Amino acid sequence: MRLKHYIAESLPDAIHKVRQDLGTDAIILATDELGPGKGVRVTAGLDEEAGQEFSIQDPVDDVDIVDEITEVLDFHRLPPQLIETLVGHAVGIPASEWHISLAGALDNHFRFAAIPCRPQPRPLMLVGMPGDGKTSTIAKLCAKARLSDVPTSVITIDSEKTGGIEQIATFCHRLQVNLEIAETPEQLAEIVERTSTDRLILIDTMGINPFDDTSLNELSQYAFAANAEIALVTPAGGDVYETADKAAAFSIMNSKYIIPTKLDMTRRFGGLLTAAHSTRLAFMAAGTSPHIVDGLSPINPVSLARLLLPTRLEHQQHTLATGTR
Repeated sequence: MRLKHYIAESLPDAIHKVRQDLGTDAIILATDELGPGKGVRVTAGLDEEAGQEFSIQDPVDDVDIVDEITEVLDFHRLPPQLIETLVGHAVGIPASEWHISLAGALDNHFRFAAIPCRPQPRPLMLVGMPGDGKTSTIAKLCAKARLSDVPTSVITIDSEKTGGIEQIATFCHRLQVNLEIAETPEQLAEIVERTSTDRLILIDTMGINPFDDTSLNELSQYAFAANAEIALVTPAGGDVYETADKAAAFSIMNSKYIIPTKLDMTRRFGGLLTAAHSTRLAFMAAGTSPHIVDGLSPINPVSLARLLLPTRLEHQQHTLATGTR
């Protein structure tokens, strides 16, 4: 495996460099904060020949990898077939630490995208069910863009929910972000058309029941009018198959990304992984706290692997304390 280091101002920028240089098959092995104002360093690798081992580390035993990763993924209630797939990927990625093999398996199986902190060719529309965190995620995206000095415009089509306009208006006022309201798909298309292309455009939507065809079709009309890319916002901790079913229902809109929320209040993430697996959605970001300025974190294979680990340790502590399994 060929290893390289990449230094950039932010983790998304570093990941972008990795993808440009090594391609989508690259494995993210480590991320390091270099200190205030110094950016981050990412270590990535790429298999140049099948079966080639890491040049700087000896692999752990395959049995250890299987046992450790299976235990973690089982705790998160992943379906057996997905566990088997991820373990199979991990065994093919030798490393001195089994969780690095897990990160490699996640990188091999799932897709990841950077948080949009610069103008994009198409607006980003956030969709989801009522109360899933779309409006607060919009605010967090605005805060990220604001810190990067990127001009941002927010458009909301959620004009019927009680207090909906007031909430997003308050966020936009505090962040000094332009807010417009579109009550029809035609109005939305007009606003997007006249908004400068040097601005990041974010679209907040009404929460809908994805199993109601009428609501889903109405929201799809707005997405089509805006020529928007779709990010599904969904809370962590839901039933594995229910979360996957919801993501599949929203896939009729050609959703591209998934942004999990409320990760700070959840210990099992099987629903999120299963939803991303079944719909091929790319992880864009993770809502890790209610704070607007720092409540949205980048997500990549290494951070996702680390996110899965604390629950395993808590599970072991609970097992030791109760004598159960």
